[in-house]
Amino acid sequence: MSAFLLILLIAAAFLLGSIPFGLVIAKTFKNIDPRKEGSGNIGSTNVARTCGLPLGLLTLFCDIMKGLLPSLLAVHLLPGSAAMQSAVALAAVLGHVKSPFLGFHGGKGVATTIGALIPLAFWPLLCAVLCCLAVIAATRYVSLGSMVMAASLSLFYVLFGRTDLLPLGLILLASILWTHRANIVRLLQGKENKFLDKKSTPKP
Repeated sequence: MSAFLLILLIAAAFLLGSIPFGLVIAKTFKNIDPRKEGSGNIGSTNVARTCGLPLGLLTLFCDIMKGLLPSLLAVHLLPGSAAMQSAVALAAVLGHVKSPFLGFHGGKGVATTIGALIPLAFWPLLCAVLCCLAVIAATRYVSLGSMVMAASLSLFYVLFGRTDLLPLGLILLASILWTHRANIVRLLQGKENKFLDKKSTPKP
């Protein structure tokens, strides 16, 4: 029964995670395709850049919730199994990054990662998010803050005694570094967009 429930939750998490809220919101309210504007990403940062901060915040909320809801269900329906809960959380993030609605393309998965991890271990996540916000406040580089969050998450899992979530933390770190690989190049070249900077950077 647990195996069937796990498969069901993973499938539901992937499908919910794959809904491209950034594209839906931008097209609905501004008739803008964020894949063709700004950085070319469907995430909240580019929606804020191309459609305004309120729509960016709405996208952020929706992307967080599509990670949070399946993960919350997993915590309640699969108690005591960090591995199974991690699998559901990872499925939601993977759905966002490789959405079947977008030809298995998608966003970078940061907001969905935050949502998916909230029910698993809140305090380590909060510390990692605070590190992210501090970097963004200091540099205005959302991409750099996102990568710092992912890198610090595993450290905080260890510090808070949640080593059972360390494999998930390391997988998410690898995923976020991979989806930010173009940002890393632009950061090194000094060409990365800053938060709410409207200049366009083509998507690779």
